[in-house]
Amino acid sequence: MSYTKKLDHKAKMVTEEIIKEIYNKCDWALDDDAFQNLEGNTFNEAHSYLMANVARLIANKLNVTTNKYYNE
Repeated sequence: MSYTKKLDHKAKMVTEEIIKEIYNKCDWALDDDAFQNLEGNTFNEAHSYLMANVARLIANKLNVTTNKYYNE
């Protein structure tokens, strides 16, 4: 396996762990008095919105150009 392929594989593994961590941090962030009354679909929508915003802000901090139509 080439060096680049090894790095790509490691990046995918790290990505899965980072997504789990972001998920947990977003759960923690929504465990606030302002969000205590959210239930079911409303909570899921708020959680998804927060995760997407966090991911976008991370990409911006890293100066990464994202394209939602590009998928590996």
